[in-house]
Amino acid sequence: MVSPLDRLSYAAQQTARVAWYAGHYAAGRRLLKPMPKPDFAIGPTPSRAELTADMRALFQREWRDVAAGLYPAPRLLGPEPAEFLRRSLLYFRDLPQVDARRHGTLDEELPPGTQADGLPDYYRQNFHFQSDGWLSDHSAALYDTQVEVLFTGAADVMRRRALAPVATWLAGRNQRDVRGLDVGCGTGRLLAALNGAWPGMRLTGIDLSKPYLEEARRLIGRTARVKLEEAAAESLPFGEASLDLVVSSFLLHELPKEIRAKVIAEMARAVKPGGLVVIVDSLQKGDRPDWDGLLDLFPHYFHEPYYAEYVGSSLEEGAAAAGLRPVSTENAFLSKVTSFKR
Repeated sequence: MVSPLDRLSYAAQQTARVAWYAGHYAAGRRLLKPMPKPDFAIGPTPSRAELTADMRALFQREWRDVAAGLYPAPRLLGPEPAEFLRRSLLYFRDLPQVDARRHGTLDEELPPGTQADGLPDYYRQNFHFQSDGWLSDHSAALYDTQVEVLFTGAADVMRRRALAPVATWLAGRNQRDVRGLDVGCGTGRLLAALNGAWPGMRLTGIDLSKPYLEEARRLIGRTARVKLEEAAAESLPFGEASLDLVVSSFLLHELPKEIRAKVIAEMARAVKPGGLVVIVDSLQKGDRPDWDGLLDLFPHYFHEPYYAEYVGSSLEEGAAAAGLRPVSTENAFLSKVTSFKR
């Protein structure tokens, strides 16, 4: 049972996070040069007040699920205070380089296919104009701060909305019998949330970035219940129908169309009949028609080579083509959380 004190603690933690990252966002805007206006048509966009109200409603929705006993309140995830502050400083030190890439004055684009490291060409890019792409310890240390600043403290709660369909599906199951996979786990934020809510699950996280996997291990800690492996999402190292649960967050919009179809097909292949697939990713065109302009603007202001094609497509149609049937869909601020069964 949760108490009024639990609710106050949750509210205080989330308010502090939003204030911290919103402060970074405001300070960063003063340091960045204005981008030229797009030379293409932009759809409707919400006001700042509408965005704030919707984000607040998202936190309220999470608390209702916690209060209803679907899953525990989220625990604080992150480094020690001194390291937390160091990463904040790193973020601001890196902003001038990010800004130079945005304006084309710093040509550090990672050349596809030139380092003989086995990484696919589509992966070797400065996504989001961040330094080193996803290929260095420096990038791994910065990533979570960069994403939370972008979403003014709401990135983790958007990921955690995956817990709601998982909790519903788990009803009547023994969590210790569940074998789950996080596809493209990155620094491990969703994986850590799953492990925190259901520590009995046997979970694996796969990613192509060794530095990001090392960051995930630091975040999650040493536990035999969570394994981390270097692997490609389009060629999962798991047998057919060998997994009970497959999740993924903010991966699909980073993939070319043909690779994305392979990844969804691999998820469908690896999950058991009756198993659950939960995908957290960007809204797509038409999910919130009055917000479509934000989806038009995003790839203009950030290096997102495959984003426009993704938001113009249909995740549900792609999943159906792979043999997955929809179970639930929820718009969660700037993201969409969709669950499927095989």
